[in-house]
Amino acid sequence: MRKTTLFALIGIFSLVLASCSSIPVTRVSVQSFELQKPGITPTAAVTKLIGVLVDRGFDVKMSNVDSGIVTTEYKKFASLDTKPPFDYYMQIRAKVKVANGVTAIQLTPVLKEQNRMNLAAFTEQELGYYTGESSNIQEIDSMRPETGWRTLGQVLFMNVVTESAQALGVSADEIIQNVSKTPANARDAN
Repeated sequence: MRKTTLFALIGIFSLVLASCSSIPVTRVSVQSFELQKPGITPTAAVTKLIGVLVDRGFDVKMSNVDSGIVTTEYKKFASLDTKPPFDYYMQIRAKVKVANGVTAIQLTPVLKEQNRMNLAAFTEQELGYYTGESSNIQEIDSMRPETGWRTLGQVLFMNVVTESAQALGVSADEIIQNVSKTPANARDAN
């Protein structure tokens, strides 16, 4: 009787320890990515940028070459069939500036998470995703390769950035990433 109780307690203690252990990952919050190209006019930069956005399925909400602004409508990129169900949308905001003959295009993703049962219930947030060992990332549902909304958002934004860089003749190594990275636990991530 005592051995059974002892083994049961050891088993429970092991489960508690396992559930409390940390699975280290890094949370990346994207403020913006920036592309810099000398010798290109703001008009040419905006034209190329709009071409990439339209090719990626975004509708342009507003563009003004004089003020150097391009904004897209929100584009749905993921759905989550939870209770309540949620849809995820991305908007790209771009600023084009010229300083010392160098044109800089700053691309900022904005995510909207919207409750399908109550369309007035939504939140806007930065694009955020997780990096780390593959086995640790697999613990995070929103980072699943085929269905995770964070992964789908990351891929969509990175496709826009890399295709914009290609259109402007900027190499991948020259892309400036304005991001913040913080240590996180995959067990706490959503």
